[in-house]
Amino acid sequence: MLLQSNRYSSEGTAIRKTTLSSGLRVLTERITSAHSLALGVWIDTGSRDERPEENGISHFIEHCVFKGTKRRRTHHIAQYLESVGGYLNAFTSKDNTCYYARVLRPHLGRAVHLLADIVLHSTFPEKEVEKEKQVILEEMRGTEDDPEELLHEQFELQMFGRHPLGQPIIGQEPQVRMFTSEHLHRFVHQHYVGGNMVVAAAGAVDHERLVAECEKEFATLPRGAQTRRRKPGTPPSRHHVIHRPFQQAHIIIGCAAEGYRGPRRHQLAVLNTLLGEGMSSRLFQRIRERYGYAYNIYSFLSMFTDVSVFGVYAAVDADRVTRATEVLYHELDELTRTPVSVRELNRAKQQLTGTLMLGLESMTNRMTRIGRDELLYGQDVPVDELIQHIQSVTPDEIRNLATDLFRPGRLSSRTLLPGDGNVEQGTSATG
Repeated sequence: MLLQSNRYSSEGTAIRKTTLSSGLRVLTERITSAHSLALGVWIDTGSRDERPEENGISHFIEHCVFKGTKRRRTHHIAQYLESVGGYLNAFTSKDNTCYYARVLRPHLGRAVHLLADIVLHSTFPEKEVEKEKQVILEEMRGTEDDPEELLHEQFELQMFGRHPLGQPIIGQEPQVRMFTSEHLHRFVHQHYVGGNMVVAAAGAVDHERLVAECEKEFATLPRGAQTRRRKPGTPPSRHHVIHRPFQQAHIIIGCAAEGYRGPRRHQLAVLNTLLGEGMSSRLFQRIRERYGYAYNIYSFLSMFTDVSVFGVYAAVDADRVTRATEVLYHELDELTRTPVSVRELNRAKQQLTGTLMLGLESMTNRMTRIGRDELLYGQDVPVDELIQHIQSVTPDEIRNLATDLFRPGRLSSRTLLPGDGNVEQGTSATG
């Protein structure tokens, strides 16, 4: 049985959806001017869906599906799309995993065939699993050598603690060393099921042809159900300082906020743009340009299904940590006390809208948008509707949001200072 629906965007492009008998949802956005397409297989499973002893297995599987299937060896997988000018890639997040391809219009069937093969028929040879452990351990060491990436990872652990969202996507060395082919097969069997998967395509794609290809290539896909998740609790305010042998000090100040499904997600995006996105943002202009305290400074919004982390980051000279931290807190506090001007708010909204529209020039971005929207909301969110939400944000809404986020007892911080060893000092308050 096939269930079908169509929806038209403001650009006149049709976003079509068909649900196969396995529960697999197939979505397309046809762009008539395009000669290529982006195709992604989305699994609604990420690092937050792992048990503590499994931490890192989603990311590990994403690596290992390229190491051989029942039909192909590693070099055959690499050649299959590259030989026709296409490419294959994948990524893992805390919420989901995506395997995707870019190909020219005539090679749609080839792309579906290969993606289905690695998703459904990977063999995870024990020899390749052992080899990939070393690759991922080197990737971990790269994070340890990157203070910015390391601090972000540590801050999320500080925010979410033992909840799976606090776990690093890449995993931790003891767990990764324990993975076997059997562990990978068991996790795939549990999570790579029809009700938990979406196939999304954008560009020069014919919907009926893609549905037919998916019916054939995913015929053995078990039905299963969509992942159910436990929402994290409200984290207490915590402030930690850690010493590592780096040259600069690195600071994050932030808090938990609502996620993709929250009613204020558009206000959060505008606030993030206004505060620290780009050279015209408040943080860049005031802390870098006015005071010269930091070369690298920005705000960030790490958004998940049901929660997000909103924060500011700065890399500064160790002698300026105290003053830079004071100025960062001052900037956050000012947003709670003084409404932003209409002019500044309009600039941020135009910047955010422009970034969104520029992203639509990429078929991969379009595919990502419709695939992720289906996992999050069960339907696509039209671009014109998204823009309307952004443009409707008011100065009072930004001030009220800032007052809620930046109130005493809600903000947490983590500071990485130059020094020997791995000494950590911290305080906490329930606030």
